[in-house]
Amino acid sequence: MPSSVFPLSVFPRRSLLAAALFLPLAACAAPRTTTLSPRGDRLVRMIQRTGNDNMMAPEAPALMGITNEGRDIPVRQLAGEGTGGRYVVSLVNIRKIHEFIFHRRQGDVLILHQSDTKFARLQSVRYPRNGKPSVITDTAFAEADFQQQLAFWFDRIPGR
Repeated sequence: MPSSVFPLSVFPRRSLLAAALFLPLAACAAPRTTTLSPRGDRLVRMIQRTGNDNMMAPEAPALMGITNEGRDIPVRQLAGEGTGGRYVVSLVNIRKIHEFIFHRRQGDVLILHQSDTKFARLQSVRYPRNGKPSVITDTAFAEADFQQQLAFWFDRIPGR
């Protein structure tokens, strides 16, 4: 009788030991959770509720680190008209986190800004109509344009 009990009692202890060894590894592999700012949360809901599904050409988002293996980027977009022209905000979720791309046209150039949901500008890109996109290195210009685009959308977010 003791020989049949011994293997049964060793197996649960060994499986418990193995689980204890691999638990820290599983915790490291857990997906990163990000929290939205209250305004970011409201803008995400507004875009999801009233925006349109669209596809963005991959060139400019690729400069921002957003890629879909060379294919167009699926986004949900919201557009509005203001004194500075047409403003568009795109909600991107390709990396399993919400990101915004704010864009508007200035003459023949499209100015795009990538932002997280806390509205920190991450990258800015200039995309000429008949040219290739390039990263905006003038941070003062990029930040001023980004703030102007944010102000436009902040006026439209419900529940300010």
